[in-house]
Amino acid sequence: MLRGLARDYAFSLMLVAGLMIRLVFVPYTSGSDIAQFASFSDTFLRHGLEFYKYADAKLYAEEGWPYNWPYVYGPQLVLLLAPLRALLRQPVLAYWNSGNYYVYVPVEWVVACKSLFVAFDVVSGVLIYLILSRYSGGRAALVGFALYYLNPAVIYTSSVYGMFDQIPLSLILASLYLYRSGRRLPSLALAGLAATFKPNVAPASLGVLVSSLVEDKCLKSRLSGLAAFVLGALSPFAPFAAYYSQTLSKAFEVLASLKPGYTYPIVYSFNGLSSLATYMHQYSGGDYEWVVSYWWVFYLVLNVLVAIWLTSTRERDAGLLALLLYLAFTTSYWRVNYQYFVPGIGLAALQVGGSRRRMVASMVYIAYIAFWVFMFPTSWWAHVHIKEPNTELWRVMDMFSLMVFDEGVYVVYSVLLTVLSVAVITALVL
Repeated sequence: MLRGLARDYAFSLMLVAGLMIRLVFVPYTSGSDIAQFASFSDTFLRHGLEFYKYADAKLYAEEGWPYNWPYVYGPQLVLLLAPLRALLRQPVLAYWNSGNYYVYVPVEWVVACKSLFVAFDVVSGVLIYLILSRYSGGRAALVGFALYYLNPAVIYTSSVYGMFDQIPLSLILASLYLYRSGRRLPSLALAGLAATFKPNVAPASLGVLVSSLVEDKCLKSRLSGLAAFVLGALSPFAPFAAYYSQTLSKAFEVLASLKPGYTYPIVYSFNGLSSLATYMHQYSGGDYEWVVSYWWVFYLVLNVLVAIWLTSTRERDAGLLALLLYLAFTTSYWRVNYQYFVPGIGLAALQVGGSRRRMVASMVYIAYIAFWVFMFPTSWWAHVHIKEPNTELWRVMDMFSLMVFDEGVYVVYSVLLTVLSVAVITALVL
């Protein structure tokens, strides 16, 4: 009983501490995507269910978007943000001055977006705790929860920069919780919903689906599970497609337009091969773009490795397969942004309930990803999009930063991350 009380107290303490740390940053920092989210929401509020007609950003100037970045997500994000934007209509300021481009985001909008993201940080952390508590014990639950919820990379993504990868992660974690409880159909529906929420999360969602297809011996069960997954994936598009018939084709067209190329800025590129090719091109002028273009070869090799493991083992763990498929993607995809690692951290945190080898491999991976937060001058986001920055917080953030500006260091970091990721995949399948 005392042990249970101590565990509950430790969990509550970490929950409150993690939330307080996040709230310190919420009003005073902003990444560039939050400005773009306001414009996406404005376009939806103007055009409604015809939104995907404008998703390719060809009319970004006419729509008042600060950047020419397309909307590459499912409808779920804009459906969540549009009600907030309907209440908070302060404009994003974007203008040129003396050859420099300035974008400033209203603090109210920053707080609204980040509050949503932080809330799903909490949900994801609690789901990790519940899954591990139920299947691996209280100590593993606390460790897994801390690895995710108190992780500097996770805190940075939701409350410093402001990105929403924790939302589809929470859907996958809820899917895994239901899957392990034997509720396959709602589990697969949630996995499908996560797959179209943000495209980079789709490999993890497929891990849940493939696990179900492998475990189910009945054809009828397999077909019903597949139908639930597809229904979850496509249902958010249904009202849009009913009103604008080209919705799905437009969504796929936008995704297909993302062609491999050099990955600038190098400090924010996390594929080792792409970063190295970009760096060598920048400083030697040579043509190394072919290295980036053939990223799919590496991806195929890693997936073959996972497939060999899947067909040769009797172990059936949907969470492990989701992690492996997600690692295969983030290790090989030509353009990996830092926020892509949040789902990987969440799924890796579940491995503390597994074997010692898997636990150690996952913890090393999580720690290495977190180290980047202390390399990068994160205080950049405290002033670049905040018109009246909090200089005290700016200085405090600099105190905890190594302030690395040398691009070569980030190339080395990315190359080592790619090597480490391959080693982690290997350790997980052995």
